[in-house]
Amino acid sequence: MQIITRLDQGGSTDVTLKLSAGLVKNGYEVLLVSGKTTEPSLDLADYTRKNGFRLYFLRALSREPSFFFDILAFIQIYRLILKFRPDILHTNTSKAGFLGRFAGRLAKVPKILHSPHGHIFYGYYNRLISKCFIILEKFATHCCDRVLNLTEIGRRDHIRERIGPPWKFYVTSGGVDLAQFFNVSSLESKTKTPDEIIRICWVGRIVPVKNLPMLLNTAAILKNNPLNLEYLIVGDGSDRSYNEKLADELGLSGIQFLGYRSDIPQIMASSDIFVFTSLNEGFGNVIIEAMACGLPIIGTRVGGTPELVQDGRNGLLVKSDNSEALANAIQMIASDPELRRDMALLNRKKAEYFTIDNYIKRVIYAYNTCKTNELA
Repeated sequence: MQIITRLDQGGSTDVTLKLSAGLVKNGYEVLLVSGKTTEPSLDLADYTRKNGFRLYFLRALSREPSFFFDILAFIQIYRLILKFRPDILHTNTSKAGFLGRFAGRLAKVPKILHSPHGHIFYGYYNRLISKCFIILEKFATHCCDRVLNLTEIGRRDHIRERIGPPWKFYVTSGGVDLAQFFNVSSLESKTKTPDEIIRICWVGRIVPVKNLPMLLNTAAILKNNPLNLEYLIVGDGSDRSYNEKLADELGLSGIQFLGYRSDIPQIMASSDIFVFTSLNEGFGNVIIEAMACGLPIIGTRVGGTPELVQDGRNGLLVKSDNSEALANAIQMIASDPELRRDMALLNRKKAEYFTIDNYIKRVIYAYNTCKTNELA
């Protein structure tokens, strides 16, 4: 049984769906349980039917805290576990992880694993609220056999906060369906000369933690630069109108807000540099997608990004509050065709490790070894 808080658009949803489908291909019977979902990225009923696993929704399970509905969701999860009797319970994301692990331990599920898909120890809330989540996570981790971290940095964060003993944390990295990104990639455009249009691509939910204003302020710094820069903003979210207004106030003319798009591989392939500005990120599937498209990456030094982007090799890293540094990084890569091509070649090769098939193999290995205290 897999449990996730919601199946709305996002990296955790994509990887959970792909993992469920992959487990079926490897001989597992899978029931995927989700909370309230309002903005799925695909037809969930059709996807589950085609991939041979079952899907069950719990309306009481939602992202927002609610004493009444959280208790109700816990009872519903517990009853569902008793009915399905899973050999393995795999919880995903924070709310489903808290409730699911407690219910699973109470129901005496043989193996319980949790995938945080990042964490909320910092970057989302103030220190007091974050501390409360850390305390809850300590109790929840006591109720499971293994926590599957996306990055070594995430693993170290859990160990540093004393969430559990070091052997409980295993790095699976992430998994992304990269076929369509590899297929559209071309290295020819990466040799553009600096006087040609250099296209900067940003993809994500337009919400505060994704820190889009950093890129807009950077564009303002560079607008009088002799480089011919164009910016593509792909995605939607609660802060879109705020950022569009900010772009107008900054007098930016080379910014295109494209909204939600289904042709992201093609947009990335037509771009020259990918910029990632998040304040916190567990893994960043979108970085891997950009790598598969052969893009140099400029990312903020947060979460798992430094494990994906090696500063000076396949991209550049900057602080998440330093637009001036981001401007310098864009200028460095945009003005050097040879550097762009070298980074593009390295990223194409690096992305192969993060295919969804390789990720599924690592998760199955964790399933098979989760009752031992050591993982290879």
